[in-house]
Amino acid sequence: MSLYRFCKYSVLVGTTTVAGALLFQQRRPTPDWQQVARLEFSRPSYNPAPPGYRGPLFQPRLDFPSTQPRDETFPWLDMDFKTEPERYLLTVRDYCLEGNTECDFRVAENQTRDWYHIPWMSFLPTGREPIHGMTMERPAAPGMLADTQRRRLQTWAVAFYNAPGAFVIGNVWEEPSRPKVDGVVFPEGTVGFKLLFTEGSAEDIPYLTESPVWKAAIAKEPEEPGDRGPLVNMRLIQMDVAVRDERADIGWVFGTFVYHISQCSVAPWRRLVPVCLQWGNDPDLTQQRYQEGARPVQTWNNPRLRDLGILPASRPYLGWLGRANGPVDNFKSCCASCHSTASVPDKDNSVPRPVPPSRPESDGELMRWFRNLKAGEPFEEGRKSMDYSQQLKSSIKQYNEWANEHRPKTLLNRAVVWWQGLLQVRPFPNAPTPPSGNDN
Repeated sequence: MSLYRFCKYSVLVGTTTVAGALLFQQRRPTPDWQQVARLEFSRPSYNPAPPGYRGPLFQPRLDFPSTQPRDETFPWLDMDFKTEPERYLLTVRDYCLEGNTECDFRVAENQTRDWYHIPWMSFLPTGREPIHGMTMERPAAPGMLADTQRRRLQTWAVAFYNAPGAFVIGNVWEEPSRPKVDGVVFPEGTVGFKLLFTEGSAEDIPYLTESPVWKAAIAKEPEEPGDRGPLVNMRLIQMDVAVRDERADIGWVFGTFVYHISQCSVAPWRRLVPVCLQWGNDPDLTQQRYQEGARPVQTWNNPRLRDLGILPASRPYLGWLGRANGPVDNFKSCCASCHSTASVPDKDNSVPRPVPPSRPESDGELMRWFRNLKAGEPFEEGRKSMDYSQQLKSSIKQYNEWANEHRPKTLLNRAVVWWQGLLQVRPFPNAPTPPSGNDN
């Protein structure tokens, strides 16, 4: 071997060793990095409370169970959701409200059962506001919520999981700086529910008269969600539930309630009316079959929707072709379809769209969004399923964006640039880029 080749080989071996050591160092979070990740993991809100506010502030409950709870019974599992959908929904509703209405959904104070929040929900501009921990949802265009709605209205929401679901969330986030995304499947009995509030008044939406009101420091405009203003009165409009039930075609049952003043209960929270229930996506219900008279068979819709004013004249149905959905949701999709896209982002931190394409080339392309995926089955090949949990998917997406901005800087990049310039080669040309969610 010539002296030139020997020197070049020595440089290659030496720089490869150094770069490998630096890479190993970068892939192991430092103590400082882990501490910063823990603080961001549990950060209560994106923005502080407005000046002069003296009331309670939101604190997420993240002390997840270390073992899977097994001592609780779930009364709805003794009911057939296909033949008794309204009774099933009301039983789940009361389970979610019990002990929470007494403490204004400060769930750490619930004396009946344990409820938990999702971490990593305060980094993006649409993240948690400081009073109740609500995050921004899709705004409602004029006429979307009622025929009397004349202006666009912001929607904000906060979600909770019971102990069986929180056990799985705790496993994913055992290390705040390194989520575990393999094999996520929630056990039967898991319940998640979400409360949705609108800035609309009773004049905008008459059926919200006497609806529970929360004050919240939300965005001034949806286009600039990080620009938060003074406290705004937000009225309860909708409650969504997701129930892990093995009897369902997709392993989950989704339900929606809407507040309505016509209900005779003196307790405002008990005026949440069952709107719809869904246990599958009706994968055979195409636009053509709907026009021929077919209707969903894996969805129950409350037959009084029009009479209650929940389905305004400008809206053909709540969910696409009559599938289940809430009034604040996009009627081009449905509950189960949207949640089936809950998968861990790829290396570019992109995620499947929760709404089908507006101009599909064929029914086949469109119907990808309405498959009956099983619990734990990813929406697209190569992704990791979050088992129908959009909240869990969102937390990992926010973590990835935070990690990309705040990941510890090492000498690795400079070493690689120097090495490439010296040898005029591209190291490891066929190696794939590691996913951002695992590149710590």
